[in-house]
Amino acid sequence: MATLLTDVNSVLGIEIGSVQTRAVLFDVVEETYQFLASGSASTTCGEPIFDVMPGVIAAIRDLQEITGRFFLDLNNKLIIPSHGGVEGADRLLITLSWGADLDVVTFGLLNELSLETANRLARTLPLNVVDSFGINDRRSTQAQMDALLAAKPRILIFAGGSDRGATRTVGRTANKIAASLHLFNAEERPKVLFCGNRGMARRVKEILENETSYASTNNIRPEIENEDLTQASFDLNQMVIDEKMNSINGLERIAAFSNEKPQLTGIGFQRVIRFLGKQYDPLRKVLGIDLGSAHVTAAFANHNESQQITLPIGTGYGLENALQQTRFADLEKWLPEALSESQVMDYLWQKTLFPNSLPVSETDLQIELALARHLLCMTMRELELNAGLVSRSFEPVLVGGSILTHAATPWQMLTALLDGIQPLGITPLVIDKHGILSLLGAAAKTNPLLPVQVLESTAFINLATVVSIGSKAKSGTVVLKARLQTAAGKVRELNIKQGELASLPLAFGETAVLMLKPETKVNIADIETGKEPIKVRGGVCGLVFDTRGRPLTLPKEQVHRLAMLDRWSKPSNQ
Repeated sequence: MATLLTDVNSVLGIEIGSVQTRAVLFDVVEETYQFLASGSASTTCGEPIFDVMPGVIAAIRDLQEITGRFFLDLNNKLIIPSHGGVEGADRLLITLSWGADLDVVTFGLLNELSLETANRLARTLPLNVVDSFGINDRRSTQAQMDALLAAKPRILIFAGGSDRGATRTVGRTANKIAASLHLFNAEERPKVLFCGNRGMARRVKEILENETSYASTNNIRPEIENEDLTQASFDLNQMVIDEKMNSINGLERIAAFSNEKPQLTGIGFQRVIRFLGKQYDPLRKVLGIDLGSAHVTAAFANHNESQQITLPIGTGYGLENALQQTRFADLEKWLPEALSESQVMDYLWQKTLFPNSLPVSETDLQIELALARHLLCMTMRELELNAGLVSRSFEPVLVGGSILTHAATPWQMLTALLDGIQPLGITPLVIDKHGILSLLGAAAKTNPLLPVQVLESTAFINLATVVSIGSKAKSGTVVLKARLQTAAGKVRELNIKQGELASLPLAFGETAVLMLKPETKVNIADIETGKEPIKVRGGVCGLVFDTRGRPLTLPKEQVHRLAMLDRWSKPSNQ
């Protein structure tokens, strides 16, 4: 029998996704929280059912079949709290990613300061910024009002002024917003989130609260040089959830069994990455990427900062948006066989019609892995352009998404991540094979012990620790000699050549000491090669050395490119 850690032992998580609804069980095993199992079913929020409950019940029944434990009574009602630990669960968590992106508008003062930060806040969640308004907007006041009416936003984000900063301009902008809101029908007025000068929060509330639903949060730009989106993102999440509670039939019924409001999937994901960012090397960052069906969510964090973006591209429902930004050449360069443009693009456009389809041939799988690489490249570019990412030195990298976990082999997953992310230095790569990161983040607020213990368990795959080595040596030249000594005393050595992927066996969970002896001038980010031994952890693919260079460049000639991709399809020393 499980030993009680807290008042809550068993936790049932429900994730309502764009394609699948999943029921996930966490419980205490030998005094430690563990991920036990998950069940899934098709999401039923949309046509033809338009009710979330049938999908939720089907997913829970699937979980019951897997675990032999009942979570529903004879009337299909959830058993919350549990009955003696043998039926039901002690707590229910709900995360949500289903539904169209809500339209929002942003108001700020200066375009390059508060307005830019307000737009960045909107990009942390699955929202569509229809229009933006600042004090240096060249449109007339009437034209701005007309544009706001035409946008028909559900949420208005209002930023501006550092704390103890601008007051008159914030007040004038609030009055302009109030006058514009008065032109809407009462039931169509957007909710307002004020995230500007805290000293003006009460005055802005007095101006706006009689016109619409109003909330305030922390200033997202408390100082001119300082940006803080964390609390505002959480509060914006609540506004979005309130809108979805009103539009998704059945969501209130399932939410009534939970002590917490549902959370957007990305918010839970962000919370986990922020937590991990405070546990690792403060000079590096933790990176998390979730390749979802409708959106790609990415976040990075360390002791001092945390940033997140949500991109309206994905592997299923978001694939159409991705393809509209994609050239065939972006995919062709990653394909290990010669395929025509029509063959590749027809397959992907077909997938936009059947977003939950899986690859049925090796060619289908290679097309999807090429897509995964391209989505990762797009995501990294967005992080650098719009989220302030300045270095690709990470510890660790966590990635989830069925496009990687459902069909690919470990080495295929590894090469897709390396090609798309192109990390620097020594990087542990971890796969969220069960898609539970966002649920762990949702649990963290009320039960912080659960995510800590599950993150340390075998619920996640340590894919490999990768050593990325930079050198200008000629391809095929030995650039480094590696000596690996395991905790059991076993020693392995390897000559590492330029332009290859090589590996040394180091089992999942095993630790070892790595010594590197340069044979020519090399660079490994954040490491002085040849000075001190480096402690490394093993993974499914062992310890991997990547000497292909950064940025990764591929030959333009197809025959040479295919030969190179074939060499990289397995470790060069095996």
